[in-house]
Amino acid sequence: MKIIAIKGNSRNNRQQHQPETHLMADSSLLLSNKPFFLPDFAEQFVARLSIALHINRLGRNIAKRFSSRYFDSVAACVAVEACNCKGMIDGDARTNAFDGAIMLGNFFSAEKIEEFPAATVSMLIDGQETGRYSTTDMRYGFDELIEQVSNFFTLKMGDILVVESNMPPHTLTIGETLTATIDNKESLRIRIK
Repeated sequence: MKIIAIKGNSRNNRQQHQPETHLMADSSLLLSNKPFFLPDFAEQFVARLSIALHINRLGRNIAKRFSSRYFDSVAACVAVEACNCKGMIDGDARTNAFDGAIMLGNFFSAEKIEEFPAATVSMLIDGQETGRYSTTDMRYGFDELIEQVSNFFTLKMGDILVVESNMPPHTLTIGETLTATIDNKESLRIRIK
């Protein structure tokens, strides 16, 4: 199983190049209801709301028109990134692929998301909404992303495609409770310790 993270995929992204793709280890996943312990290798950790797709079949070089057959469920998730790490440059895998860097919520069948593929995810800190992101804000939709990614990597059952939002990140603080919803259904609840 692998995690494929996509960054820079918003419509209002001023950069004209393709979104960035990062591979992450399966240990980068932190499942809902498990606490997130702030590591000590950085001064600051920020969270960015994301949406995840669960890949349900094997495929390579998948044409866009067939892409929807390759995932079956979606979840709200949060990508965590370390900031101000001494000795590390921007984009270093240690800043965004460390253990627990992807807080993954419970998956919902894509068929049960009323407006899918136009889903909306929200992040709440201690019950207060801090951000909302709609998949309609994505420059490339899920079908296009699966087509692009599958040209380089064979997608396998159990792989997870994480698409980060363009919303401003939230700085994590010990004691917070982070919640994420997808179309107002709670998908993720994590305590920051």
